[in-house]
Amino acid sequence: MSTEKLEKAKSLIKSLKEKNYLKLRRSIGTGMYLFNLLKDYLSITYLDLLKEFDRLPIQKRIAILEQVEKVVESASSNIVVFYNFDNIPKKTIESFFIDVDKLSVLSEKEKKLLKAFGIRDLYSALWFLPIRYEDRRINTSIITAKAGKKVTLKVSVLESGYNANEKYPAFVKVKDSTDTMYLKFRFKSPKALIPFKVGSTLIVYGTLKEFNKQKYMVHPKILRDYEVGNILPFYNVRGDVGIKSVNTKHKKLRETLSKLVEYAKSIKEYLPNEVLQKHNFPKIGESLYFLHKPPPIDIVDELNNFQSIYQKRLIYEELLLFQLALRLRKLKVESLPAIVIGSDAQEHLENFKSRLPFKLTLPQEKVIHEALESMSSGKPMNRLLQGDVGSGKTVVAMALSYILAKHGYQSAVMVPTEILAFQHYKNFESLLSPMGIKVGLLVGSVKGVRRKSLYKHVKDGDIDIVIGTHALIQEGLEFKKLGLVIIDEQHRFGVLQRKILMEKAKGVYPHCLVMSATPIPRTLALSIYGDLDVSIIDQLPQGRKPVITRLMFDSEFERVLEFVKREMQQGNKVYVVYPLIEESEKTDLKAATVEYKRWQSLFPDRNVILLHGKMKDEQKQEVLKEFKEKGHILVSTTVIEVGIDIPEATVMVIESAHKFGLSQLHQLRGRVGRSDKQGFCFLVVPDNIKNQDSDTLKRLGILVRTNDGFKIAEEDLKIRGPGELLGASQSGYFGFNIANLNRLLDTKLLQVAKEDALFILEKDSKLANLVDLKKVILKRYSQKLDLGHIA
Repeated sequence: MSTEKLEKAKSLIKSLKEKNYLKLRRSIGTGMYLFNLLKDYLSITYLDLLKEFDRLPIQKRIAILEQVEKVVESASSNIVVFYNFDNIPKKTIESFFIDVDKLSVLSEKEKKLLKAFGIRDLYSALWFLPIRYEDRRINTSIITAKAGKKVTLKVSVLESGYNANEKYPAFVKVKDSTDTMYLKFRFKSPKALIPFKVGSTLIVYGTLKEFNKQKYMVHPKILRDYEVGNILPFYNVRGDVGIKSVNTKHKKLRETLSKLVEYAKSIKEYLPNEVLQKHNFPKIGESLYFLHKPPPIDIVDELNNFQSIYQKRLIYEELLLFQLALRLRKLKVESLPAIVIGSDAQEHLENFKSRLPFKLTLPQEKVIHEALESMSSGKPMNRLLQGDVGSGKTVVAMALSYILAKHGYQSAVMVPTEILAFQHYKNFESLLSPMGIKVGLLVGSVKGVRRKSLYKHVKDGDIDIVIGTHALIQEGLEFKKLGLVIIDEQHRFGVLQRKILMEKAKGVYPHCLVMSATPIPRTLALSIYGDLDVSIIDQLPQGRKPVITRLMFDSEFERVLEFVKREMQQGNKVYVVYPLIEESEKTDLKAATVEYKRWQSLFPDRNVILLHGKMKDEQKQEVLKEFKEKGHILVSTTVIEVGIDIPEATVMVIESAHKFGLSQLHQLRGRVGRSDKQGFCFLVVPDNIKNQDSDTLKRLGILVRTNDGFKIAEEDLKIRGPGELLGASQSGYFGFNIANLNRLLDTKLLQVAKEDALFILEKDSKLANLVDLKKVILKRYSQKLDLGHIA
């Protein structure tokens, strides 16, 4: 930031104030001139006021100018202190990996507090970054403060009163030198107003609101003198750390981290100079220090929107580290010895296809050939297969497993749930057993003699394909010749779980296919799964009809019931999905256990069955078997999101559909229309959404318009960012502290980081000249991505 612009602004404001603001009264264009000088320093509130400045009455212009002058003075006095640590001796990053127990600056209570928040060393303490900020500076007035913004004001009490019939029965009228406003409270008794004595001075902090040109605050914080004057950081203090009060948690953590932030000044920069200069990023020490101890300048809006240059640098850094880690992992995998399949693979594929009761789609054929090409290259295949719901990914998995079996190698198929494992086992066995391929099932419920027998047959090579859950990665299971690992619904597993399974191969690195039915736009997939090649199936099998989707309101539910009745009369089955298992006092959402009874009463002559996640796996299997054989309506939670394939089911009713993500709704919708019968999906939402929540209607409207999961993903990316597409895996798989792929700005930085990672590794493939950067990558991703080889 340039001090020259600040000095110009200070000089101009000084001249405007001379002779009782004579020059200000005569000037034109002053507001936009100040706007351009101070746009890097002022909050959006002040910038908006400066845009309107020249059209405002003179008294309001004077009030705004006085407040802007305070900000300019504050920024001028602090800019050097908070932006330059160049003269402080620097230490390598490794010295910051010191355990908190060894930090003498901390008390035993403070060490215990940090550990309770999962902070184990100095490095992770510095990276435990604030999630929001509050501006506790008195830098505005009632007249200049903008409604909708959080502000700190110094006011005096004019009067107070109590009206029990009002929504906020207690009020306090206050004033400053520019205007009056009200403080409103939900106090249960007028006695609570005793501290608000007429004439007393208050410092209040809260969101300023306005109605009928009268400004007010609802339950503002009443601050003490020592709480005023700074921008306060607030951290994620969720969880039980032995402190009940949230305010106390914030205070204690803020005080503790404040001691450690001083160390940030001495961190030696580890990103390449070319990268910092290219993006005009501040250094690591300045960025960490600034975010833990922001200076008293107008930057709170930027900080709370994660748009400050200091946050951008750290967001970029996390994304760059991730991209570098993925590329390094990919290079490692490609260097390992792999199984090479023979030239007769095509012949085996033709034999497989001839036994199929249907014809493969062109995308399925393309993906199989891409995989066979990889598996004949001498390098391990490491491929992500994306396919829409019902696109036929499982058949691709069968084809590859069959070809590997014909070459004398075993395959392991790992899925997240027993329901999905049973489903795959039945499909694989029914198709491949007649071809002479032996298929085994290993899940938690397979125990005792059955499990021992399975272990023996797999070890002896008598079983060609083993399908299972996490049970596949247990120590007891050994393969004779494991050649292919297939991970279905890959986002449910971590990289280490994949690694454990692949290490069951002996002497060579097995080929790996990970499959996902959650469509992710290709550009994003290539970035977040940079260690994998990406293949896509974007066409449904022949004979499948697109599911017809309708958005319905609660008041139209009778129409849904009539439709359900007609479908059942034609011999078809119905799914009904709810967001909750049981009712909760915290929400008015409908629950499956309660609504199950209602559906029973609505259709007493039909077999209505209940399914939810709290049931044991064996019970779930029994429920699904009953539904498939003699059930009519299955009332369920999202436990049926994946792995349920019942061709007779043609209707999906999703209640409280607005509470589900688009990708999840698309997955649920994919449970119907899995045969030549027409499938229908009803998205049921409350009536009040019709008038109150146009964004929700717009979002759900995407599902009504298209069945293409990739188009849905693209639209969802525009509306809500990619966080929903990726789900909870962000925190576990990516290990981000500040980067959040639900922010579109971060998604753009992800693409930039990917390009820069390739540039860095082209120049220095082993990071030999970037030792500290390599150490940070290992700190973040050594275990997550198995990067011990680059140490």
